[in-house]
Amino acid sequence: MIDLYLLSVIIFFGILAVLIYNDRKNIDFKYILFMRRTKRFRDLLDKIAQKSPRFWKIIGTIAFIVSIGVMVFGTWNLINVAYLIYTGVITQPSLQIILPVPTSETIVSPGFIGIPFWFWIIVIAIVLIPHETFHGIIARAEKIKLKDVGLMLLAIFPGAFVEPDDKQLKKSKIMTRLRIFSAGSFINIVIGISIIILVQSLVWAPNMNGLLITNVNATSPAGQVGLQPGMILQSIDGKKLDIGFYDYSILVLMIPKSNSENVTQYLSSLVLSQRLSNYKPGDPVTLAVDGRDYDITLASSPYFKDFPFIGIGTRLNVSNLSLFVVILPLLGMIASISILVGLFNILPIYPLDGGLISKAISEKYAKKKAKYIYMGITYFLVLIILYAFVSGFFA
Repeated sequence: MIDLYLLSVIIFFGILAVLIYNDRKNIDFKYILFMRRTKRFRDLLDKIAQKSPRFWKIIGTIAFIVSIGVMVFGTWNLINVAYLIYTGVITQPSLQIILPVPTSETIVSPGFIGIPFWFWIIVIAIVLIPHETFHGIIARAEKIKLKDVGLMLLAIFPGAFVEPDDKQLKKSKIMTRLRIFSAGSFINIVIGISIIILVQSLVWAPNMNGLLITNVNATSPAGQVGLQPGMILQSIDGKKLDIGFYDYSILVLMIPKSNSENVTQYLSSLVLSQRLSNYKPGDPVTLAVDGRDYDITLASSPYFKDFPFIGIGTRLNVSNLSLFVVILPLLGMIASISILVGLFNILPIYPLDGGLISKAISEKYAKKKAKYIYMGITYFLVLIILYAFVSGFFA
């Protein structure tokens, strides 16, 4: 019997194929690239930009300043990862390719993250459409014409495109170009951070309260002081037991089957392990459980002799477990992938947006050697990325 999730993906592509065929006169076909231009969207960008060009120029300037900081941060981290792989500190692939899979659960393997297809469609749309839209708004605020605006499909990758007039863009002031090039990555990062802040404040924090004890080993330290399933473990030696949505949004891409209720058990074990990492068997600790303190002496784990053992099974104490099936993993993926796309796209690698920034600055201040500078940086970082991705398999 065919899997219903896989069937829904097949139906989606069937409907998409029919729509493309019926609208084929308005679609440009270039191998696996389908482009549908639209005047309506271009007019919308004009209206938004012309309401307050000065405001959008200020936003564009802020975007450039932020992008330079992010570019330096991203480049340094990329080089640092490569160094840690070289010195043997990192022994697994540290860079991952993220692709859709026709299954309802996340798949994680070395060098690859597969996210459920329908999550992928939503995430990519929210990442790419604002990215291109913001490029277009800033371009029109700077009075740069838009040659083409529309929707695109590159194989299974949906998105939007905004193409400024190349000749006019080349003749424009350097600050105009820098604002336009910075806009897309900036809005991706803003969207990602905004989602994290809003979800943490409005959804995550009100639904999280310590760790729910699901089982107790009767002969363990926890069992000896009378802890029971159903109690809430709130802190160890005054340190709260919780995890923020920011951490979750990263982990949701790294944990197999992360879009399920069972992930609350895995996350709670991470939290508990982290809190106990500074202790050893025989250390006294105070557990705050249901508002009451319990003094215990940590035992030795039956699985890892040198690791401390309380003797309880836990999961995150959440008021609505179903949030971990669709809502939270989807929001987490949108937030993390938005930020990751912003970080990657602003790296000084030509022809990414960061590479266009690098090119514009090089041509302004080192005309004769500009190409050697921005292409040299590009080749260097591409080699670093390839090394960080490939060497992890052989470390």
